[in-house]
Amino acid sequence: MRSIIYYFLAAVMFTGCRRDEAAIPDFNVNTDQLAYKAGDSITFYFSGNAGAIVFFSGETGKAYENRNRKLMPGVERLVFQTSMQQGPVPPNPCPDSLQLLISTNLEGYDAAHINKATWTNITSRNSKWPKSLATTFTTSDSIDISDFNKADKVNIAFRVLNKKTGVMPQRKWIIQNLTLYNSLPDSTNTPLFTNFSNTGWVQASLLNDSEPGTAENKYNGFNAWNVGTWNVSAADSIRNSNGIPIRTSYPITFNPGTNVNNDDNDDWLITSAVDLKTTRPDVGVVVQNEVALKPATFKYAFKKAGTYQVTFVATNNSLDDSKSNVKQLTLKILP
Repeated sequence: MRSIIYYFLAAVMFTGCRRDEAAIPDFNVNTDQLAYKAGDSITFYFSGNAGAIVFFSGETGKAYENRNRKLMPGVERLVFQTSMQQGPVPPNPCPDSLQLLISTNLEGYDAAHINKATWTNITSRNSKWPKSLATTFTTSDSIDISDFNKADKVNIAFRVLNKKTGVMPQRKWIIQNLTLYNSLPDSTNTPLFTNFSNTGWVQASLLNDSEPGTAENKYNGFNAWNVGTWNVSAADSIRNSNGIPIRTSYPITFNPGTNVNNDDNDDWLITSAVDLKTTRPDVGVVVQNEVALKPATFKYAFKKAGTYQVTFVATNNSLDDSKSNVKQLTLKILP
């Protein structure tokens, strides 16, 4: 009797610990033919016991082989807008300047770290700077910075060096709408910076203690009046990890004030760090799920001619497990 009880308990324990394994999908897919014209409706026929099916067409951004791609160097291009609204008009000499810089080793946003970092001046890569005083904005060239994509991170900065003239007010610069894209050979374009909140601007003055007309907020020995954190958009009552209020919108102004005797100042506008190689993984479309009724067919049309490797990923899931079966077809799409 005791032996029977032991065997019973052992069986219960084994059953309770056994992993609930999913079944490998018995799945297949086919079409009526392997060549179609662009715009034709292609019918894919399913068979088997797949629970969920995801479709990758093989088009740009929808390729199965790129589903896990997160980093890939391409051609990274920077575009922004500037406006010059005060100061001497070029080509008249002016002892102040707006510079475009990039660093691969900035470790912090206080004065010590900004001064310690190595900055490369890439101002000359943009030929479209404002040439007159205006409230309108000048759009820059599409500036190639892909020679910096070997680094794990970069920070992009605008720097204004204003000098005391005693003759006229220093130049007032306004910056807005910075965008940065990573363009790959397969025509995939990944936006790295596309709006204010995900650019994470840090604006700081390394010399002056105050900014005319702007609330002052000292931190770590320098004046930072507009600071953003990557992917954060919030009211000014929210502060980033440095304890500085977050600015939530463009434009951002380098405002030296109208006094002709204003002291020298060294003003910076710095983005958050970004890996220029960042790219979005390709994604598929769910054409069947495990809850709804399972369709026997799926229709799709290619808009452009080409040869496409179409991929269907069939998956069965359990509480503890997941099993997949991948089926691929090569389709030729004619003009």
